[in-house]
Amino acid sequence: MPERKSPLTIGRFGEDVLDALRLELGPSEIDFRGSFASGRIDEYSDVDVCAKVHAELNRDFYDRVIGCLEARFGAASVRYVPDQRHNPQAQNLRISFYDLPVFWRIDLDIESSCPTERKWPDPFPEWSLRQSAFWNLVWAVKYARRGQAREQSDHYVTCACEKVGRPSVFYSEDHVLALLADLEACEDTDTRLIEKLRDELEQVP
Repeated sequence: MPERKSPLTIGRFGEDVLDALRLELGPSEIDFRGSFASGRIDEYSDVDVCAKVHAELNRDFYDRVIGCLEARFGAASVRYVPDQRHNPQAQNLRISFYDLPVFWRIDLDIESSCPTERKWPDPFPEWSLRQSAFWNLVWAVKYARRGQAREQSDHYVTCACEKVGRPSVFYSEDHVLALLADLEACEDTDTRLIEKLRDELEQVP
């Protein structure tokens, strides 16, 4: 990842994501959604982006999108959300960078004016329940670190427990760490992201 003259903030990261996508995919309509669009970001914010493009959503297209982002921010974990697996003109990607905070995930909604002959990836990957459980834990920690309602953190920990087949527990950092240890032993999880969340828990908020 290229060196920067000053520490990267969540706000600067979001702007850089938008710049990279506009440079690679233009002419396209690419704008923020969510907290970035409303101006209510914090260090735990996702970068929600909507891109309206005029290209087939094929392998070449996704290689371009992921390639331009990894060139700026380093290697990434990429997940294709299954909700639109049968839609030839739309897709949502979740992109997380190993060199950046685990909370700074890009949620990229893509809409195309061009139908794609065959949905990519092919075959379309199944959604991993354990990976989903991991992201439930990320959200639980987000709510706790923001000082928001305890019920939100408890809810996401309960969701994670259900997905890994453990009895439900309330939110605590010890419970999250125990669940992360369970997930780390599974083959269908990303141990690098798990380690990043564990490191976050070891830091004083």
